[in-house]
Amino acid sequence: MGGFMECEGIHHDATAEKQPADIIIAIDTSGSMDEESAQVQQHLNDFALFILDQEIDVHVVLIADDTVCIPMPLGSGNCAGADSSPDAYLHVVQTVDSTNALSMFLSTYDLWKDSLRPEASKTFLVVSDDESAISAAEFTSQILAKDPPTFDGFKFDAIVGLEDPNECTGFTCPASNSCCYSPIGFGCVSYLAEEGQIYQDLVAQTGGVQGNLCDQEFGPIFQDMADAVVVGSQLACDYDIPEPDEGQTLDPGLVNVDYTPGGQQDGQPIYNVPGGLPDCGASGGWYYDNPADPTKIIMCPSTCDTLQGDAEGSVDVIFGCETEVVPR
Repeated sequence: MGGFMECEGIHHDATAEKQPADIIIAIDTSGSMDEESAQVQQHLNDFALFILDQEIDVHVVLIADDTVCIPMPLGSGNCAGADSSPDAYLHVVQTVDSTNALSMFLSTYDLWKDSLRPEASKTFLVVSDDESAISAAEFTSQILAKDPPTFDGFKFDAIVGLEDPNECTGFTCPASNSCCYSPIGFGCVSYLAEEGQIYQDLVAQTGGVQGNLCDQEFGPIFQDMADAVVVGSQLACDYDIPEPDEGQTLDPGLVNVDYTPGGQQDGQPIYNVPGGLPDCGASGGWYYDNPADPTKIIMCPSTCDTLQGDAEGSVDVIFGCETEVVPR
């Protein structure tokens, strides 16, 4: 029974097809972090569900010992060290000490690398009341060496100490330092072991989000991080071709792609490159994964760069009109 033949086209709205997100979290589970670990458990579901509500496919990897258990719907809720949930959430059961969160990302890589998608954005998050034993430069060089294309452009978020714990001495606490408190009504101590300056450096270096561990209110911090993932999610560079309605067939010669730059009303065509990736030139275009039996529309590298540089742009895939081929 015919295919998509109406020349006005059947539009497939692709604006929601955003880049997926991979988020890798290390929680300092040393004894001084009991309250903070509990807050992470409380807010991690809300964090992931907010991102999913924005139609972004998220995978979460958690590196922490088995005192941390993520309930449903993100985790399985099985708190015997098996709270991982297929596809969306992996718990790497590993003790993270006061100063080795960055080292744990590196040393456990083989245990969680299969949860990553090459096309997904990458965000690391550390929650700790201490400082890192390795520098920002060491972590950056070593994580990029693991798989340069995968980690290029990664973001780093941190919930750490932002103030000097050495200011928390004497009989009364300085009002200017939120990490200072009086445990028995007098005398002054700090929530922190050390200020997390190296983590702050990574946040600044990558344009990430940081929160003050001493605020002891993680909800707003996790919301800020979720917002950053959503805003930073770029347009995808390949699009699944939807299944035709019952009784219809797809004609690969009747497919077009339009791109509407952010802030503009009118779209512009992205032309098909029949020869595929080898024929993608500076002017860009799109091609099929398999011209004989296509399942995906893939953007040429230069077109991909344009789309991913436009946070407000949109893409429409249009069925039913003769495919516009890149002009020769």
